[in-house]
Amino acid sequence: MPSSAQQTYLEAVIKTAQYVAGLTSDRDIWSELGKVMSRFFDADIVAFAGKRPDGKILLHSCIPLDEDLCPPLLEAAQNTITQVLESGFLATDTLQLQQACSFAFLPLTEGRRTATVMLVGHYAAAPLSRELLNVYLAVAGLFDTTLARIASEHRFISMADNVPEMLYQILRYPDGKARFTYVSKGSVEALGLPPDELLANAAAFDGGIHPDDRAAYEAALMRCETDGVRLNQAFRWLDKRAGVRHILLNAMPSALEDGVVAWDGAAQDITERERLEAERKRSMAQLENSMEETVQAIATTIEMRDPYTAGHQRRVAGLAQRIAARMHLPAEEIHGIFLAATIHDIGKIHIPAEILSFPGKLGAIEYTLIKTHVQAGYDILKNIEFPWPLAQMVYQHHEHLDGSGYPRGLQGDQISLAGRILCVADVVESMATYRPYRPGLGVRKALAEVRKNRGKLYDTAVVNVCLELFREGYEFG
Repeated sequence: MPSSAQQTYLEAVIKTAQYVAGLTSDRDIWSELGKVMSRFFDADIVAFAGKRPDGKILLHSCIPLDEDLCPPLLEAAQNTITQVLESGFLATDTLQLQQACSFAFLPLTEGRRTATVMLVGHYAAAPLSRELLNVYLAVAGLFDTTLARIASEHRFISMADNVPEMLYQILRYPDGKARFTYVSKGSVEALGLPPDELLANAAAFDGGIHPDDRAAYEAALMRCETDGVRLNQAFRWLDKRAGVRHILLNAMPSALEDGVVAWDGAAQDITERERLEAERKRSMAQLENSMEETVQAIATTIEMRDPYTAGHQRRVAGLAQRIAARMHLPAEEIHGIFLAATIHDIGKIHIPAEILSFPGKLGAIEYTLIKTHVQAGYDILKNIEFPWPLAQMVYQHHEHLDGSGYPRGLQGDQISLAGRILCVADVVESMATYRPYRPGLGVRKALAEVRKNRGKLYDTAVVNVCLELFREGYEFG
């Protein structure tokens, strides 16, 4: 069972990852990162320090911005900052400022060198715990990734602003032939071809388009010529020297005499932009995977405390996922339901293990305590910004259509479809399998329960799908 401190750190790291994923500019970046440490980790002092070209140490940012604090901090921490800049290793120290303050000095890298030191201080004479230092090292890694991403994006933006596009005019004739009347020198940068080559042989342009993209390009040209609208078309270009490039054409057609169409436009090499977009998608996928791994770790922790229901959440998740899929819900919603089911009993970490594994019928007091796990689970998850409403799903998994459920006695449409799916899956799995206070009743009795009370306690459509799955041979894994 994670300690209260571990749970707090976990939530803070998740919030930090979500926050920095949204940063896209280096404007006031040190102040933004400092706010993260103050807000999510309750740090009393957060500063970022680097070295000027003349070797002097300076503060990029200091929170709180206090003239009576920042200069003395820089003076007291100067040697340790220099040590971390030179070694690239974490350091700790207790500084005497307005009062004793324990600091972590964390290296932030630029390329392969330590360029900045993050100072995180808490007012206390005792050194920071190893557990907190490990968390801060992980956060420093997140900041490193964020700074590198922003720097990479800015390098691309700068390049796009300063590298000329290929400006051109091309005439397209009714017989399919074409002729360039003007090509700017940007053709060398955009396509790797000099203007003279394109002016002498327009077919060199069409010939460079990737065979798999040529049909779409020609269709777009015809559509825009017919409708008289602007072309905005991306395709792959085969450069004999540089390999495959991604090119974006932005051009406008004008009808001339005898069916000739003049195209005035620009060709831009967007290879780097495509690479950055793919990198961004990978980063977002990694962040989502990290959050899912966190969910799985929580689920494992819960089951380790309650060996009698080991696998319960996993089996509920499997059934809930199949029900949602059979009901043709969107893929993202199905995935969210699966994850919520995976940790739907997270609130049981607040229930004593002796009660969870008691081999007999519980008394009224103990049963009332068991029921608090729903509220506890919601309270744990409600402030964590998952891409799915996991907290609400967990909050509703014991609610019944007639209002007889708990903890809020919701009725009918007050219960989300996801909550209704979790409820049915939980009931079927719980009745079918072994419990400390009774043997498993089997799938047949579990299905008889939901069949008997569909429309009263359980959603009719959900129950029907569940029954259909088991008729087709579904089994708990």
